[in-house]
Amino acid sequence: MEDLKKTSGLGLKLDGKKYSLALGEGITKVTPAVRCLKDMQEVLAQKDLTSPKELYYMYRDLHKVKDETDIRKNKLRYDVTIIRSGRLGAEYMKTAGHYHPGDFGELYEVLYGSGWCMMQKANKKDHRVIEDVILIKAKTGDKIVIPPRYGHILINVGNVPLVTSNWVSSEFSSEYDLYKKSGGAAYFVFEDNAGERFEVNPYYAQVSKMRVGYPAKEVNNFGLKAGEPMYPLLYNDVKKLDFLNSPLKYDYSEVFEF
Repeated sequence: MEDLKKTSGLGLKLDGKKYSLALGEGITKVTPAVRCLKDMQEVLAQKDLTSPKELYYMYRDLHKVKDETDIRKNKLRYDVTIIRSGRLGAEYMKTAGHYHPGDFGELYEVLYGSGWCMMQKANKKDHRVIEDVILIKAKTGDKIVIPPRYGHILINVGNVPLVTSNWVSSEFSSEYDLYKKSGGAAYFVFEDNAGERFEVNPYYAQVSKMRVGYPAKEVNNFGLKAGEPMYPLLYNDVKKLDFLNSPLKYDYSEVFEF
């Protein structure tokens, strides 16, 4: 069992063989939602895969029981996701991808492993035109801010489970339909004998060149620092998470390093 308390600020342990969390005393008893291969066929480069059956596990609305009132008052939700290692054919293991309605963003933290977050900004009039693609490479302790209007997927590029947490507004539900309709993200990411390979998804009419970067080590506006868990912002300075509910009030120019 891997102890995730240092990286998450919560009493969590990872069972890397069962892809599950052991929840410590005082943590809400959450049953994970399981994303299966059959739920992901539309967004894969190779759509006839038959294994693995289960791809990732989502512990939604996970928190200390005593924090319930404060979390609800601030219109927030905290989740933990476990993405198994392995491949989807030649593709790296990944999530289905989703957009948010309106301008809502999101805040991720890598609790264990290493992974990439691929973000894409679609044209408001034509979702087949992708105006910007950002690939952020992150490791344990890094924070990834999702700016307004960017859809995103998480990709596990390591040989161990990728565990992420996220703070997000509780005022909306994620929208998965555009990723399904599009057959996946703007780029497919493969690993083969030649190494890593990026291939544009042919569904899209126009895709911008990918910008590759890393999470900023510190984002003072949002109270973020690499290596320091973000859950305690709830106690220390919950106003730093206001950007999740009032996204257009804030500047996102310093959240990545290119």
